[in-house]
Amino acid sequence: MWTASGMVALLATTALGAEVAKQWSVGWVNDVNPDGRFPRRAIGINGKFPADPLTVNSDDFVHINFTNKFGDGRPSTLHAHGLFFTNVNYYDGAASVTQCPVPDGYSFYHEILNSPKSGENAPKQWGTYWLHGHYQGQYADGLRTPFIIHRAEGEAYDYDDDYTVVLADWYHEKNGYILKHDYLKQNGSYPTPDSGLMYFAHTKKGLEAKTMPGMNENATLPFEPGKTYRLRLINMSATTVFDFWIDGHDMEIIEADGVDVERYPTDTVQVAVGQRYSVLVKARDEPTKDWTIHANMERVTFGDVGDLKLNLTSRLTYGANGQEMGEVEERSTSGKKLMDDTQLVPKEEVGLDKPDKRVTLVVKTGLDKNKVPYASFNNTPYAGPKRPVMLTMLGEHGTEASAYENRTEAVIVPYNQTIEMTILNDSGGAHPIHMHGTKFQVVQRANGTKGEMPKMPEVNEEQKNPIRRDTVRLEAWGSVTIRFRAVNPGAWILHCHMDWHLAAGMAMVVVQAPEEAQKVLDVPPYVKEQCKVFWNEDDEDATGP
Repeated sequence: MWTASGMVALLATTALGAEVAKQWSVGWVNDVNPDGRFPRRAIGINGKFPADPLTVNSDDFVHINFTNKFGDGRPSTLHAHGLFFTNVNYYDGAASVTQCPVPDGYSFYHEILNSPKSGENAPKQWGTYWLHGHYQGQYADGLRTPFIIHRAEGEAYDYDDDYTVVLADWYHEKNGYILKHDYLKQNGSYPTPDSGLMYFAHTKKGLEAKTMPGMNENATLPFEPGKTYRLRLINMSATTVFDFWIDGHDMEIIEADGVDVERYPTDTVQVAVGQRYSVLVKARDEPTKDWTIHANMERVTFGDVGDLKLNLTSRLTYGANGQEMGEVEERSTSGKKLMDDTQLVPKEEVGLDKPDKRVTLVVKTGLDKNKVPYASFNNTPYAGPKRPVMLTMLGEHGTEASAYENRTEAVIVPYNQTIEMTILNDSGGAHPIHMHGTKFQVVQRANGTKGEMPKMPEVNEEQKNPIRRDTVRLEAWGSVTIRFRAVNPGAWILHCHMDWHLAAGMAMVVVQAPEEAQKVLDVPPYVKEQCKVFWNEDDEDATGP
């Protein structure tokens, strides 16, 4: 019989660092008021909002026992954004894809990093990630926190200190209320946030991670003259794109979505929802002024902004008592040249494979026949199946496309084959496209590709080392082409990380190497047992083989 203690005992057979064991209880926290404008209930972890950040080393074995303590019958899940979960697809945390949601009062044990089941040859991961809910928009209500993995062998670049910058939007109503009463109804309107949030966490290696006090203009980031700082930018929003810069200071991008890259100087970093960047910032030599930190919310994302303050600011300080402010640099968030992430070069070279399979996805948003908003790939709004997709994959016909429900838009890729996916945006808004369990290569972008089947430029097959990441921005009326090799057996959801669009159906599932998954995935019994809470115990369709 599977037990958590049995898995921990396997540590003796693996060359790992420390064991990091967490007990996390998720539930409501009352009178949360991060923007200072409206107190409300929010979701916290172990009674805290914002939840404590988690920092570990890349050779640590990290496991979390996630307990649902909502107390009102509300299910939940936990997802580690950007993690591979090699050979342990069932720990991914995507409701309806790898598990049924965790029932109220139940616990779900996750092995987040370096599971013994992953094997000695599983790829190591380090960099900037985050943990968040993956059920009915709960992360927008607060179920989100940074997850920082320090490279055990030493980082690619030298720096003196390490801070994480959290960028997020905030709504005064709970996500479920907004979906029901404002958005997913006849002639529903796209939800504009009430506020933006910027706050900091100290995430230096070897120290316990701490969220720093204050948000927005009440938050400060302390610098010392002459030192070099790593700032990890994470966009944890439900919908908002942020442009980030610091007056009087230069930045160099050194990481994108957990991939170390060659130094890329920039004065502004655009961070789409779900994306992460690390920048190096050299402190000034003269500590005579403090400086403004900017995070501007991209206006084009919203309809009517009302009294939403688009320009967030915090303070970079060189003295404990505060000083005169340096010159404020005003920059427009529209009409400027966007940062091109295809110019980023990974430090570890991975060549470009020829595709064995090509797939085209067309993004559409609009109103259905009942005038209710929808969002889709290939005109098929996603609907989470009763039986998790992973269990279908592990069934007798899991290698056959006909086994999967139509509204999962499942694409099957045999083991070790390379798939090229071209995503065409037939809508007037940009979309951050995220894929679980995979870092794909971004091999091409194109603009002006309006329409379902426009003429596309050819991919440059001479690229030596395209950027790899797990979340890519798809521009309005544009396209992006990605490639990856199916070497991570499992059912992995691909979706828009604008949470409202995910709720409206912009998702599909990539089934990687189902024939291998059937050999290597040893699903813990509680995964199926928790499905029985929602469906009849004898319901074979729900629990599967």
